[in-house]
Amino acid sequence: MHTLGATLKQLRLDSHLTQSELYGGIVSRSFAGRLERGEHDIAVEKFFQILNRLHVTADEFRFVQQDYQPTATTLLKSRTHLAYEQENFPWLHHLEQRYHHSLDPQQQELATVADILLKSFGSANWQITPAMEQLWQRMTNAPTWHLYDLDIANAWLSITYQKHDNATLLAGIAKMHASSQRYLQAPADPFHVIDTRASFDLVALQILFWNHQYAEAQAFRRQLLPENQPNLGTDGALTIQVCLCLWEWFFGDQHAGDLRADRLMAISWIPAAANIHSLLASYQAHARHFREKHPEWQNPHA
Repeated sequence: MHTLGATLKQLRLDSHLTQSELYGGIVSRSFAGRLERGEHDIAVEKFFQILNRLHVTADEFRFVQQDYQPTATTLLKSRTHLAYEQENFPWLHHLEQRYHHSLDPQQQELATVADILLKSFGSANWQITPAMEQLWQRMTNAPTWHLYDLDIANAWLSITYQKHDNATLLAGIAKMHASSQRYLQAPADPFHVIDTRASFDLVALQILFWNHQYAEAQAFRRQLLPENQPNLGTDGALTIQVCLCLWEWFFGDQHAGDLRADRLMAISWIPAAANIHSLLASYQAHARHFREKHPEWQNPHA
């Protein structure tokens, strides 16, 4: 990995900037020379001013600093999510086995996430390992979640469901919504947290059903439409439509739910289509049985 100064020099030359053009008004010319030779460190505030002039983000700087290679942790997180989305469970198992005993704590935790994804997909009930308990305790005790935590929050949901801890589930839902809101800057979603929240909400809604927390599930309707709805990507928009469909089937206008389902079932051009179709098919009969058994929960205007 190159020094900070050497990487700045590389980016400066790639941008065809002189030292004066890049560093002028931020640091002196002599300081800039020593910085690029690795003889000086620089304050964070001035470092970000320099990155702004280069039009380079901190993440991209680190990527360049490592010879245009992502960090091992970034690569592992990307591979884990991709393997799960593609339902490539042998590869997901390989990642879990390979990084389970990593010396890097974050890589260990991502291996635990892979293990949770495997178990959650294959079975409704499974044993919580010590590593899972450690992950759950860390996220439960954290007063707020950062971007990394938001990305793995569905794994936290899965553990919470296994614990049958309804109160902590509701606290975690509130924490997810408050934490993701911190990263939204109207009218933009620079960190793409809306789609992540939509995915979380779909899992959370299903867990509320499984836990028979019907009052909370009914009230959840008001949380399904993010204020920044125009920022939803395709996956996020479809996920919200699935949530609304399920809610209508259980608590609202059944015909409206059927119309949403028909539109969703007609979609076949995205990778997630098969999973959406399977989920809707499994819940339609369940919702019909629920309405017959619990007419008191049906309120189209909730």
